Amino acid sequence: MAEENAFDKSVDQTKLRILSAAAKLFDGQGYNGTSVRQIAQEANVNVALISYHFQGKQGVLEVLITSYFDTFFRLLAEQEEGESTLSAFERLVRNVSLYTVFQRDHASTTRLIQRELSVESILAREVMTLYSQRWKHIFASVIEDGIAAGEFAPVSVDAVLLAMSSLLIYPYLNPQSVREVYYLEPLSDEFCEWLIDSTTQLLRVLLLPDAR
Repeated sequence: MAEENAFDKSVDQTKLRILSAAAKLFDGQGYNGTSVRQIAQEANVNVALISYHFQGKQGVLEVLITSYFDTFFRLLAEQEEGESTLSAFERLVRNVSLYTVFQRDHASTTRLIQRELSVESILAREVMTLYSQRWKHIFASVIEDGIAAGEFAPVSVDAVLLAMSSLLIYPYLNPQSVREVYYLEPLSDEFCEWLIDSTTQLLRVLLLPDAR
């Protein structure tokens, strides 16, 4: 799938080509194993444009990560505008569905970011501070609303989020394992629907008193 869809429409087409090429190469051969010249060749642009637009390879990586999360949070905010009449559980399932499809549709960048977060670095700490904490706050707020309203059981919100995120993230962090060990295709519509349904069932058991 074209990684262009991961990026804000305000980014011009040259930048999109560079970012899409970088996402593909970083995913396939690692950040350290990818050169600026390779990115330029993949994007079919002059190598000088990468320095001009991004100040080098590190800048490309940072913009990839920023664009990914900014786009997801914008889509989530747009979705939540129409959720005022929904139950907390319905809101949570809609957010899970959006996140699952977003990961699938931007698989290369998803995998790249999760790899970066697994390594101790300044960049990883910045991503966790700026974006992972925001992601957690958004999902935690829905669960906390459900607990306050008596819809959800009084559970450990952090424990629920850890279980939920582990289930959602693993297939897109380790797609080759899912394919080779479990014989499933994580980028397929069928798998995406199954993952949403399975996460919904998990949340139902963890959160809804009548399902426990």
